[in-house]
Amino acid sequence: MNSLPKLVIVGAGGFGRECLAWARQCEAFGRDWTIKGFIDDNIEALRGKNTPAPLLGKISDYSPAADERFVIALGVPAIRRRVAEALEGRGALITGIEHRTAILGDNVSLGVGCILCPYAVVSGNNRLGRGVVVNVHASVDHDANVGDWSQINCHCDLTAAVELGREVFLGSSVSIIPGVCVGDGAYIGAGAVVLRDVPAGAKQVGVPARPIRSLR
Repeated sequence: MNSLPKLVIVGAGGFGRECLAWARQCEAFGRDWTIKGFIDDNIEALRGKNTPAPLLGKISDYSPAADERFVIALGVPAIRRRVAEALEGRGALITGIEHRTAILGDNVSLGVGCILCPYAVVSGNNRLGRGVVVNVHASVDHDANVGDWSQINCHCDLTAAVELGREVFLGSSVSIIPGVCVGDGAYIGAGAVVLRDVPAGAKQVGVPARPIRSLR
């Protein structure tokens, strides 16, 4: 019997260590892959941390092996994309993780490298792009779509027919009302309630969400 592929978690910070736990709780663990460890450019990232997986080396000079699969567990969308592209340029195969408590409805499309954390809900007729993160207890309601590399943090609520662009960051507990569009690279601060469309690159906070400044 051939040995299973080995999962390498890219990023040994807080989110990476969470993803290690979520990966060990996936139905795929021990069936489709086993876990090898972390890579991180901070070689001290695991110092003082009690974790069952080792730090294997730096992201910047890691040479992917044919039997390895890579989960990009970095919390900043643009950095997640750049690191994934750099690793793919060296031959890495990117994969995602889907926690066993995540709920998917009918007609849901997940791009390569999506991470669905515990109790994430993607309810039906949704398209999530490459490398999208749906964190703990976050929900994507019916007919809502999410662009590549966007980060939906804990307890967010994307209601019906919301459209998120690429590399959008939603802080914890953001709510977006039905039909709203959020442009590429926008940043919505924790607890905001988004009532109208958000331009690309905007930074908004508050209830209702209002702009602070442009990020571009």
